[in-house]
Amino acid sequence: MSATVQDSSVMDDLVSSFIPISVSTLVPSSVVGIELFQEEQDDRRYVLYRGSDYPLEQIDLVKLRSRGVNKLYIRKNEQASYQSYLREMIDNPGANVPVSARAGALNEVVRDLLGSAFRSGDPNASVSTATYLGEQTADIVCSDQFASIDLFRVLHHDYATFTHSANVAFYAGMLAAEIGFSQEDVAQIASGGLVHDLGKLQIPDKILCKPGRLTELEFREIKMHPVTGFRQLVHREDLTEGQLMMVYQHHERVDGGGYPVGISGDEIHPWAKICAVVDVFEALTSNRPYRTPMPKRRAIEVLEHERDGYEQEFLECWKKITNKLWQS
Repeated sequence: MSATVQDSSVMDDLVSSFIPISVSTLVPSSVVGIELFQEEQDDRRYVLYRGSDYPLEQIDLVKLRSRGVNKLYIRKNEQASYQSYLREMIDNPGANVPVSARAGALNEVVRDLLGSAFRSGDPNASVSTATYLGEQTADIVCSDQFASIDLFRVLHHDYATFTHSANVAFYAGMLAAEIGFSQEDVAQIASGGLVHDLGKLQIPDKILCKPGRLTELEFREIKMHPVTGFRQLVHREDLTEGQLMMVYQHHERVDGGGYPVGISGDEIHPWAKICAVVDVFEALTSNRPYRTPMPKRRAIEVLEHERDGYEQEFLECWKKITNKLWQS
């Protein structure tokens, strides 16, 4: 299998016509239904790896990973087919789909659906999407076969608001499950994580993505996003109090040093306290316009240094989860 897609006169157009997909989202012994390509970086060519009707075997995926190949490519015009493949894996996984593959598939679907919902600017679309995805997240992170390391490996870390929200949702679900919340609560907490930053959609990109230091006025506008998001959602009957408090209180701190109100201790909802820990961790370890991502160990040190602002039990539990990264 050695067909090569190549056209030197339109190389830039060729490169832009392909999109990467994670090898972690592919399942052994299944026909993906989409042509899969590998990139030859030296001459920017895409070589056919698997035809659309040629099954993948476990040995194929093992060989890819042993060579350090973590992503393949598909044609951009087949993205909808790829999303359908992922949705089928999530909704009807079957016995041969490992939890790690479902986690990778869910991450891609979350980014696609949440990104579309956020770009629409419609809170109704965002909440509807969040409810479905929260339930799927809970089903995975509450599984006996779930390993947090599998999810850490597949997450994206760009600075888009929907990417941050997706990661916070996964992290919040993982933390809630580890603490001992019921699967129903985990689903609602993950859904709350998906919409916790909805208020940021009202902030201009020139402020959110500003590479330099924010002015006092710009910082004040950013600090209003919990209030803005809460006002958008507070009248909805399909969100619980806990989810609304994740939106409104995720920047509050146990020691009273947060915003928008500066409440403390038990005045802060437990779900908002969960969101606070993972929100900061995600922000520190992802790309930002004004800095490079912080190593995860260093991010834990920052949280530890500011531990008076967080629920101690939740912070210790998150440290336990992330410790598995260094032991893997």
